[in-house]
Amino acid sequence: MENIGSSSDADKQHETKSHKAIAREVHNILYSKRTDLHDLVIYQYMDGNAVFEDPLVYVQGHSNIIQQFCLLAAVFPGITPEVHSVTECATAGNHHLVIIDAIIKYRLPIRLLFFLRQELELRTISRFEFNEQKKIVRHEDVWSMKDLVENLPLIGWLYAEVIRKSTGYLSSQFVAGVKEVARKWNEWDP
Repeated sequence: MENIGSSSDADKQHETKSHKAIAREVHNILYSKRTDLHDLVIYQYMDGNAVFEDPLVYVQGHSNIIQQFCLLAAVFPGITPEVHSVTECATAGNHHLVIIDAIIKYRLPIRLLFFLRQELELRTISRFEFNEQKKIVRHEDVWSMKDLVENLPLIGWLYAEVIRKSTGYLSSQFVAGVKEVARKWNEWDP
């Protein structure tokens, strides 16, 4: 990203960029260790009342959004986005929607055991909604808790191999038991 000399230069640059280019730039900077650029892209490309949300968080306004991404950068020593696709479409009221499908790799701060992965990979669908002034009014990240839990060292294995399979077995046995009771009930003739 190049340095911007004045606000009028920034406004001109902002006007000429496509919605897709803006969304990709914001995404690449927010999901990185470049905390020095978080403020810049958020103030430049996001509306003052913009909302950021994901399955765990809902915040509104520049400073709250900046704090969320600074927290991510502080917790994880490495954050790397691998963008798979960027799609754009118009929505009602002259708003534009840009959707980025990416795998975000979060490096864990410590390695628990030598045989466990030190990186979490989380498939994330980021939705950027733009207003008529090409400002982002909503940034929503959609990801699955299942994907998150399965990527956690040791806990992921327990979840995938023990908890989910046990829950599946128990729920199947429960349904079979209810069916058997219902069958016996129907056969019973007082």
